[in-house]
Amino acid sequence: MAGDGTILRANRAELSMLGYEPEEYLGQSISQFHADEHVIQDILARLSRGETLDKYPARLKAKDGSLRHVLISSSVCFDESGRFKNTRCFTLDVTDRVAAERALQEAQQRLAATYENAHAGIGEVDADGRFLRVNARFEELTGYSREQLLQRTLFDITHPDDVPEERRQFAAQVRRDVDGYGVEKRYLHADGRTVWVHVMSSSVRDGEGRFLYGVRVVHDITDRKLAERRNQLLINELNHRVKNTLATVQSLASQTARHTEDVGDFITRFEGRLVALSKAHDRLTRRNWEGASLAELVREELSLRDGPSRELTHEGPDISLPPRVALSLSMAFHELGTNALKYGALSISGGRIAVRWTVERDASSRPTRVRLEWIESGGPTPDPEPRRGFGSRLLEAMASDVNGTAELRFEPEGVRWSLSFPLEWPA
Repeated sequence: MAGDGTILRANRAELSMLGYEPEEYLGQSISQFHADEHVIQDILARLSRGETLDKYPARLKAKDGSLRHVLISSSVCFDESGRFKNTRCFTLDVTDRVAAERALQEAQQRLAATYENAHAGIGEVDADGRFLRVNARFEELTGYSREQLLQRTLFDITHPDDVPEERRQFAAQVRRDVDGYGVEKRYLHADGRTVWVHVMSSSVRDGEGRFLYGVRVVHDITDRKLAERRNQLLINELNHRVKNTLATVQSLASQTARHTEDVGDFITRFEGRLVALSKAHDRLTRRNWEGASLAELVREELSLRDGPSRELTHEGPDISLPPRVALSLSMAFHELGTNALKYGALSISGGRIAVRWTVERDASSRPTRVRLEWIESGGPTPDPEPRRGFGSRLLEAMASDVNGTAELRFEPEGVRWSLSFPLEWPA
């Protein structure tokens, strides 16, 4: 190339690289084949100063319109007067290498973006379990910052009960007894709570098979574990309730049969008690068996006895009753109501029933005890010493079931039943 940038000679390799014939290339200014004007101007300026170029990066325009990435090495020849005479340029085509490097860089950027924005926690650990790298989700899962995690091992954040098994499996992975493993375990979050996770641990090794680092992909499964626990508790509770219900039904059948005169009487009484038990279960189911409203229970039980010329009233503050108490009280009201229809205040026109209750509370205003009365009036004068049947026995048993005390009195004005019981909720 002449001092003014005119191309004097070119070998077949350079012509082939750019796709030109000799007559298309020779005699032309080198500037017209460079893609970047500032680059060729810098090259010519350097050469004019006598500088040597060593693998100077540039882009050349090929005949087909594509760009070729090249590295240019060159030195200058000066004439006797010190003027730039010519230079010989050696051009190395690195287009494929540049494309490969660019593809690698893009892949690394995509990987880094995926790594940082993944929904799973990702951590890399050395052979001792010390963290080398973690992503943002891993920080979120554990509550520790990146700097804090890089000062810890995977065993430091593992629940103590899970550490022995984790050490065993990780050691087997490092030894290459296994390529990787999956485990469900617990992390101790930085705030002290327990986080259930599923960990998939895999290995990265060198060409000799030596362990370089482990990649641990972590998913938070705390909600699933809690759901499994709740389901198991529900199953256990269901089994318990079914057994209790069957025992209750068996007792109802036995006691009803003992105090009935014939099959028809047994069917009538037994079905009524089963319906009362079913309604009590429905009432609790509406609240997921977490309790029952006392006011709602009384109101629904009285509504079953409502009719013309009857006065049914209730009065008292509403509170939530534990399930066991609600069931027992429902059965007690059924027996009282049935007796009132057959022999008491509701057996004649003008009968009245009033249910009243008060609630004792502690210093924090939490209800601690309920005092309740069932009062009948306006009906026939009851027998002061009636025969003790299943209803009377059930009322006595009911008081015991709720750890309370009860009294059933047959006064001239009508039946009067009082009940006092503590409000004890399971811890």
